[in-house]
Amino acid sequence: MSGLKGGVVSKALFWLTLAAVGGMVLLPILYFATISFASNYEAYQFPARPLPSLSYRAAIRGNPGDGTYTLLLKKGGEFEAVKTTADPLDLALYCKSQLNVIVAEARVREYFRLADGSEGPAEIRLRKSFFRNYVIFFILADGTMAALGNSLKAAGWTILISLALGGTAGYVLARFRFRGRRAFGSALLLVRMFPAVSLSLPLVVYIMKMNLYDTPLSLAIVYSVPNIALTAWITSSIFKGIGVELEEAAMVFGATRLRTLATITLPLAFPAIVASSLYAFLAAWNDSITALIMTNEHPTLALLVYRTVGSSTIPNLPAAGAIVLLIPSLVFTFIIKDYINQLWGGAKI
Repeated sequence: MSGLKGGVVSKALFWLTLAAVGGMVLLPILYFATISFASNYEAYQFPARPLPSLSYRAAIRGNPGDGTYTLLLKKGGEFEAVKTTADPLDLALYCKSQLNVIVAEARVREYFRLADGSEGPAEIRLRKSFFRNYVIFFILADGTMAALGNSLKAAGWTILISLALGGTAGYVLARFRFRGRRAFGSALLLVRMFPAVSLSLPLVVYIMKMNLYDTPLSLAIVYSVPNIALTAWITSSIFKGIGVELEEAAMVFGATRLRTLATITLPLAFPAIVASSLYAFLAAWNDSITALIMTNEHPTLALLVYRTVGSSTIPNLPAAGAIVLLIPSLVFTFIIKDYINQLWGGAKI
């Protein structure tokens, strides 16, 4: 009986821990997603809504004394007055700018007539333009598509350089024995001590001499320096998991080492190599500080979002930009999700 109780407690603790970790990961994403769909009015409401709203419960109240009309929004159990005006166009512009509700001036006039024919406030339903913040972000952040292309190019070059040089170094560490091998491996890790922004300052001089400044390739060179070391250590463990006897057997039958590497080793290590590219991709995709130094007229998407955050006083537009920046990372991670479990494991034949 005690063993059964212990098993129940262990399972309960496991699921509680899993739920806590999942909440810590998912709640910030959910918050950003909710804020990204929030209107200017909702962005300042406390407490914040856990989920984005699709519409407002509202009411129009006529004010016979001065001929104006008041827009009221449902907040909790009561209606809150948010705008008083006699001009239908003024109210339509308020709904558009503050509530993300696109309503025609003629429709507002109908609301005014409805209020005139009602003894109390006439209740109405205002439907939000759900993706308006994203539309505004793409309008304000001029050159978003070009910045997206620059980010994809920089991330692609970073993956290519990191895998080519880091993978080669990892293969050398896994297969060859030479004097200073351990020192070489440790020296690679020392590069990880330096953030990319500190490396970009001296490298920018040489990049300008090579006429590569303000290009995705220049960013990739800076991003690749610390990622080559990480890729070398990851791929080294991958190659060690592949039996050396497979390569020896291929060379016994006349294959060169290069052909053996191309036809035997790399196909077996391919899933884990693809998974290791995730680190290089995220390092290049999420960076904005290095891009601020290394680019001028051709910014990356992360830098564009960073500039939008600095120019906006309302959190919904930066949140929309953050979600736009997050989507490619999620897509890339989803594509390689089947390979991630093999990152530290041996090859399966």
